[in-house]
This record gives sequence, structure tokens and C-alpha cells, in this order.
Amino acid sequence: MSEAISYKNGIGRKELKTILRRFHSIHRERMRRIAGELRPNQRGFIDLLPLLFHINHPALPGFVNSSTPAGIADYSPGQAALNAAGAISRSFSYKKRAKRHYPIQGIYFMGSIGSITHTSGSDLDVWICHEADLKDDELARLKEKAVKIEQWAEEISLEAHFFIMDVRVFRKGKLDTLSHESSGTAQPHLLLEEFYRTGILLAGRYPIWWLVPPEEEGNYCDYVEMLFHKRFVDPLDCIDFGKLDTLPAGEFIGAAHWQLYKGISSPYKSILKLLLTESYAQSYPEINWLCQLAKTAVYAGKIEMNELDPYLLMYRQVETYLKKRGELQRLELARRCFYFKTEQTLGRSTAKQGWKHELMSELVEEWDWHSTYLKRLDSRSNWKIDQVMEERNTLVRELTHSYRLLTDFSKAYASTGTIDPHELNLLGRKLYTALERRPGKINHINPGIAKNLVERRLSLHYARTRGNNYAWFLFLGAVDEKGAPQSKPLKTTQGLIEILTWCQHNQLLGTETLVTIYPRKNPVSPSELHSLISTLEELHPSGNHYEPPIGELASPPHAISCALFINTGTDPFSRLAKAGKQLTSDRDDPLSFGAAHSSLIDSIEQLTTTSWGETMVVRHWGTAGLLDTLCHYLRLSLLNGGNHTPPKATTHCFSSVRGGSIAGRVASLFNNVLSCFAEDDNSSERIYLLQADNDYYLIQQQKELFSYFPVKSWEGLLDVLGEPRDHYRKVIIDPLALFGRPLAEMLRNDRPGVIQLYYFNNKSHTDLYIFEENGSLYYQRVQGSDEQYLLIQQQRFLNGIQLLRNIRSDAPSFRMLQSGTEFYQIMHNRKGEYHIERRNPPLQRLPANYMELRLISDTLNLNVSPYLLVCGDREFSSLEHGDHIYTAVAKYVLSKRANRETYPIYLTGLEITGVFADSTWPTIELLNFKKRLEERLNHALKKPAHR
Repeated sequence: MSEAISYKNGIGRKELKTILRRFHSIHRERMRRIAGELRPNQRGFIDLLPLLFHINHPALPGFVNSSTPAGIADYSPGQAALNAAGAISRSFSYKKRAKRHYPIQGIYFMGSIGSITHTSGSDLDVWICHEADLKDDELARLKEKAVKIEQWAEEISLEAHFFIMDVRVFRKGKLDTLSHESSGTAQPHLLLEEFYRTGILLAGRYPIWWLVPPEEEGNYCDYVEMLFHKRFVDPLDCIDFGKLDTLPAGEFIGAAHWQLYKGISSPYKSILKLLLTESYAQSYPEINWLCQLAKTAVYAGKIEMNELDPYLLMYRQVETYLKKRGELQRLELARRCFYFKTEQTLGRSTAKQGWKHELMSELVEEWDWHSTYLKRLDSRSNWKIDQVMEERNTLVRELTHSYRLLTDFSKAYASTGTIDPHELNLLGRKLYTALERRPGKINHINPGIAKNLVERRLSLHYARTRGNNYAWFLFLGAVDEKGAPQSKPLKTTQGLIEILTWCQHNQLLGTETLVTIYPRKNPVSPSELHSLISTLEELHPSGNHYEPPIGELASPPHAISCALFINTGTDPFSRLAKAGKQLTSDRDDPLSFGAAHSSLIDSIEQLTTTSWGETMVVRHWGTAGLLDTLCHYLRLSLLNGGNHTPPKATTHCFSSVRGGSIAGRVASLFNNVLSCFAEDDNSSERIYLLQADNDYYLIQQQKELFSYFPVKSWEGLLDVLGEPRDHYRKVIIDPLALFGRPLAEMLRNDRPGVIQLYYFNNKSHTDLYIFEENGSLYYQRVQGSDEQYLLIQQQRFLNGIQLLRNIRSDAPSFRMLQSGTEFYQIMHNRKGEYHIERRNPPLQRLPANYMELRLISDTLNLNVSPYLLVCGDREFSSLEHGDHIYTAVAKYVLSKRANRETYPIYLTGLEITGVFADSTWPTIELLNFKKRLEERLNHALKKPAHR
């Protein structure tokens, strides 16, 4: 033990030098301990690191260019650094050059490095502190250099993380953006305490905090100013990270979120840190910081390395806290966490002894741990799934318990005003995705607890539940029907894909794992089971799951992969045969198969991984389930997450001889619909038309929702497509829909802002289709009609509508006049295949005695306003004729026709003259009005009394 330093009789340079010497000695010893954990080439990384930031040399790792900020204050490379550089480049030679300016103030290690919990697999956190006057481009190059050095570290199996810091900005509480390694604004004071306690000076300036006596912490700023003013300390020799103010109560929420976030992958370390933070909260607001206790020991001359170990100090603080509260079970967990963090194995003999082994042996003896218990802990890497699940549940309970204690404390004392709410939201989302349990969600149950969970034998049971539904039960080992009632299942799911995915993601399945399904007569064959397991391994090799950058959580989750498993354990042909449905037909569409137009989709299980790192399995049944799955897929692929490439759906079906064609059809459907709605040409909204079973389905997007609705008949489909629209919506046809009907070709040809007329001639009638400007479809079947007259009548009516709108529009007249109706004739060949051919507008040549028929009214509602029907030169008023106006018109028309022929009469003009004249009715409404009026007139023409 060294002599204690006291300032009661004033300060002197001698005492300051003594304190500096003690801190430097401690740091050198910790560096020596670091070297003992590393391989020779990794030790070269430590030796070379300061030199890489002191100079820019193209032969050394991290080189960006010669103008990258370089130069560390008060640094000159030693022989170890020069040797490490020479080992990388034989041509390297160091030339010392005088510099007036050193952009790098200091380089520091931070965290567990050099402590009892540091191991060969631990990562290295490095703070690079730079001058405040660096320009943006200089700072960008410095960061690029750090990234390149991180990549070099990976090549030698070191995980290094560099934090480029402006100390003045740090003192204001502005830290790096929240990331997997940076806590952002969540815990700035706790981060500074950890730095003062664990930080190791690698090169550059020492922290002035070293020279502020423990009893002067409350007077930190004035004391530092005094050291500078009296020239006891040169400001160019030190760096000021600031004082440890009283911790804002709101920061406990940030710390709880951050440590729970880190605990998802490193629970043992996070539990210790959460318990430490709890202990700080207990003594709030007069917090006894661990770094201050360590500094007090240094000033008192107690510089024994083991006693100053930063993680041992943390454990001792936690131990005192939990003993005081009488929480001995939590203390036992804390001890177990500490033991696992050291990676010592005291339960089995080892030839390698060292300071860690000795220190941990003393602690284990103090804890009264027996050899049997130690052996169990030391076998952790080989724990199997049941032990891992028990341990995980214990860890999660402790993490969430501590989290609640800290958040309740914070809410009682203060707001979270010091924490960026955006960062707090990101952390909260991460905790939700990792810990929230939902039906179908695949939870990961091995957060670094064991190394190998592969089981030699697994048993799957397909059996009824208490609710009389069937489910899948997973058992460890060989458990047959007789053993199942006495055994507790490890996992129970509704679908097979969910339980297999859970096994695969948690790595229970290996190449030698034998999986047996009971009962022997179950719906899944051994070959299908093998195919399913192989497919899951291809989709997620070795259980690898996506770990998103925390920035991904700023946007709603979107799908990054989607796999569909169809008809697992079911053969639709067997079902259809039992139902007596005829399957022989030319129709081979799996969605509308055979003469009965039956869907071959019995069940569909959707396996999706999202940008939030969640993997979920959702199961649906039948055609409705297929479309529910499709809409869910579209929402996750297109509506969330900003700019990203939507994933293509992969499909898998192994249960029937037509499994390949079924899977291919569903894949085609999903990817066609995805392409339909993903197309970003801003031309129009879209509707996707699909045929499944004997029905039609329209898939559409409305704001943040995809939905579908069924149409039960062909006539119903025409009605739906004929509904008025306030804007154009393109109808995209599924390649296998509308087989044997001409509508498919017409819909593909349809475009906005144009009226298109299509006609198909039969011997006895003409089918007339009109697509108006917004895509609404008008359909009419006209019996025994003369084609030329029919088309001229339609042309006159449509031209009249356009002319009327042109007169009342502010748009240039030529635009309206040029956008005349397009005419197409529908043709078909002997195979029944339809196509369309463009036709010129009909020449308006009608007999001289042809009578025009026009309607003049204030409104389209003829029940509320008088109106005129003008037939040639004769006017018929509803005021005069009332309900008999159509009879009167019919009699007049027949009187003008030779032989009183009853061929149809058509409305050729429509004039709306009332207060509603400025309103623009959709063309489809005008066409339907025309059709209704003509039906009344033609019905009157055919009455025997009028002939």
C-alpha cells in the first residue's frame, strides 16, 4: 500500500505527480493484462493503434488519404508499435516530424477491457477524442479511417468499435447517434461514470478528473480552473470530460431501456449493469459513484489491481445493495452473471492458472459454491433446450423486473426530458419486438446461454386439444403415444410450419436429428416432413435470424422475406374426390380447377421476417385465407418502411402430385399482384381482378389497407365494374382470369381520359361495351340490331355529351374535340380466343327521314321535374302526357315507320338546362340513364296495342 495523499495543507506539484504516476501505473498494468488475453497478431493491433492515428501511411491499415486528420498530442511510437508496423509493411519507416497542431487529443479504451470480465472474445470500445475545430470533411475522413481500422480488426478476429468524439460537445450531453453500440442520449452520466471507472489511456492527454481530489468533486469546475490558473497543470497536457453532476432522475428510464436492449443479446452483462443502476437510484440524489470510490482508493494509496478491478467494484456495489434489501435470490443470479462473464471454469481442473482464476476462486469460496453446482455452471455451453429455456425465463424475469423498478422510480421523481424521445421510442420498439409474445411469433430462446442446442431425437404429435381442435405437440427424445400423456410438451402450435420454424430458428434441428411424427397414421408423410425441414434450412441456414440496425425501428416494419407453405399435410384431390366433384377438364388453374372450378388451396402458412427482426408464422384456410394472406403480404411489403425493395414470395407445396404446379400458381399470383401495386408510375390507382373457385375477386388498396371483395357471378362483376368512379382506377387482370371472355382484352387496352366503345356481333344480337373516362364499364346487349345504326346512335350520344362539356369547360376546345370516342370490334377464332381490332368511327350517314330522339330536362331525376322528349320535330311533354309519355312517343315513332316495324329506338341527345346544368355527371351515369330510358321506350314499342 502506498502513502495516502492529503491536501489539507495545500497542493503541490509533487502530490500531483504522485497521483498521475499511480493512474499511469494502473493503466499500464491493465494493458499488460489485456496483452495476456490476446494472440500475438492481436497484441500487434493494440501496439499499432496509436500510430495509425498519429500518421497517415498508405502501407498501414486505415489509410484514407494524406489529408486525414492525424497526430496525437504528447505521443511518440515505441519499439513495439514500430515492430508491429514493420510486420505489416517491410518498407515502412517512421520519420519523426515536428508538428504545430495535433488534431487527436487522446485515445482511450473503455469497458471491460483489462478487467476480470474481459476475454479473448470481448469487443474493444475505443474513444478517439479530437479537437473541436475539425471541418466536416476532415471529420468524415477521420470516421472513414476508423471504419477501415474496424474492418482490419475483423480480419484478425477482433471486434473493435470506434467512437469519434468532440469533448466539448460531449460535456454538453450531445453524444453519438443511437446505434447498436452507442447509447445516444439514453444514459450520458452513467456513460461518463463508466468511462472514469473503466477507461484506459492508450495515447495522448490524461483526464484532468484524475487530479481533482475526491473531496473536491462537488467543486469540480472551480478546482480545475485553479489548477490551470496556478499553472500546476498545463491545459495542453490534459483533457476535460467534465464533472459528474447529480444524475437526472429521468436518465434512469434511458438506462433501463438501454440495458434491457443490450440484454436481449448479452443478458448476463446487462443484469449486472441494471442492478448497479438500481443501487444508484436507491441512493438518489446523493449518488456514491463507483468511479469516485475507485479514485478515493487511489488517493489513499490502495492501488492493488484486483481490488480496483472495475467489474469487481461493480459486483461489490450490487452485492451490498441486494444484501441490504434482503434479495438473496437476485444476489445469487448476480453472482452467476458475474461468474459467466469471467468465462472461468472452476468446476473442472485446468492447467492454466492466472490472476483471474485466483481471484474468481476466492470469490467462489466466499460464496460457498460447491463443486457440483460449479460443474453444472461450467457445462453451460452444452446445456440443452429445457435448461436453456429455464435460464432464459429467469433472465427475462430479472431484466423486466429491474426495468420496471427503474422506470417506476423515474416516473416518481422526474420526466424524461434529458433523453431524446425519438431514441427512447426506438429502444422501446426494440424491446417490444424482442420480448413481446404473440401468436405465431417465433421467439429466440438462446441469447448466448448455450453454444449447441441440437437434439438427437425429437417427437412430434398430431393430436386433439381440450377444445377438440387438432394441434402439434413437440417433445424431446423418443416419446410415442403411450409416453405423451405423462410428458410435458416443449412447444405447442396450431400448424406444423410454426413448430418446425421454432425448432430450426433455435437450432434444435441438426443434420443427424431424427424427427418422428405420431401417430403413425398422420397427415404428413416422411418425405413431406423431410422436404419441409430442408426448405426451412435453405431459407434460414443454421437458424440465422435477421438482426436489424436500430435505425430500422424508426419506420414501421416491412417484410424482408416471405415464404408460403401450401396444403401442409392435406391433399386437395382427396377432398374433392370425396365430395364427388368432377376433376377432368381442360381447366388446370389450381385456383379454379376442373369442371367444378374448385380451388386446390386448402391451407396456407405464411412465414415472414420483417425489418424489425421479427419472424412470424400465420395460418389461413381456403380461398379466403389465401387472399387474407395476400393482403397481409402486400401491406408488409409495400405500405411500411419507406424505400425498400419488396421481397418476392417463395412458395412450397409437397403434399400432392400437383404440389409443384400449386406452388407455382400461388407464387405467380403473389408476385403479379405485388408488381401491380408496386408499380410507381403515378398514372392511376389499381384494382387486381382474380378468379378463384367459381367466383371473382377484386383486390384493391385504400389508404393504408389492402382488401378484397368477392363477386359471385359474371353479371355481378359487370355491375361492380360499372359503378361510377370519381377518378380512374386501372383494372389489372390475372393471367388466368376471365378465360373465354372478351373482357380481359378490353381491360388491358383501357386507359384514362378516353371513351372506348367495343362491340361484338352475333347473328341475333350485339354485345356493346363502353369504357368511360374513369374506367367504369357500361354493358348492353341489343337484340336484332343493325350494327351501323347502333354505332352511329352511340357515337351521336357520346359526341353530344362531349360537346356539352366542352361548351361549359374552361379547357381549350380543341382538347375536347380531339378526344373523340375510340371504336373497337371484338373478334374471336375457332379456338374461342378473343382479340380486339381498332375501327374507324362510323360515318354518320342516316336516311333523310331518320328521327333524332333528344331529352330536355332540368335534371336526370325525371320524377321531380318536368321534361320534354323531342322526336324529330315533335315535342312530347311530361306535363301533357304524364306517365303515358313513352306510349305517346312509341305511337308516333311507329306511325312514321313503314310496316310499323318495332326495331329499337335510341336516345341521341341529352340536354340538361336547369340549375344543375353546371354539374358534370359521370359518363357512366348518363349511359345508364340512356339505357333505362331506351328500355321504357322500346318496351312501349313492342306492346301489341301500339302496333
